[in-house]
Amino acid sequence: MTDATSTTPSAIVSTIDDPSASITVKLRDLHKIYDSGANAVHAVQGLNVDIPEGQYISIMGASGSGKSTLLNVLGALDVPTRGTYHLANQLTSKLSRDELAALRNEYIGFIFQNFNLLTRSTAVENVELPMVYAGVPTRKRRDAALAALDKVGLADRANHLPSEMSGGQQQR
Repeated sequence: MTDATSTTPSAIVSTIDDPSASITVKLRDLHKIYDSGANAVHAVQGLNVDIPEGQYISIMGASGSGKSTLLNVLGALDVPTRGTYHLANQLTSKLSRDELAALRNEYIGFIFQNFNLLTRSTAVENVELPMVYAGVPTRKRRDAALAALDKVGLADRANHLPSEMSGGQQQR
């Protein structure tokens, strides 16, 4: 088996304002290797990262460096080949699929490049959708969705379909 390697992406963590903040994400010696027959592709190699609670990060790297692979592991959509991933002090490799889904729902948020909005649902209904799956009561999720839309300047677009909003509005 030959070894085709790529450069592991780097995770940039914003400045920690509160040094006592707990670590929500902890990666230790994380590797993700794809075995494609004659070649092994090392998408992520030996990554060590701590992400404190409430911090935003940027993941940067060249095309093919493993950014999407890392995001899939961080989002608990894929598992590392080697190393450990703790999310909210829980070792993800020891969790069931349902436990991972619950953890992901509570701690991970995704902003997709292609938006993934339901075309027949309004902005507020699209924002509410994850809360439906989380079992949040109707009134509480509607209030939370409207507050979120207001926070990003889209309160006036709450009842608009995605086709009635600009690309930037859809992404927000």
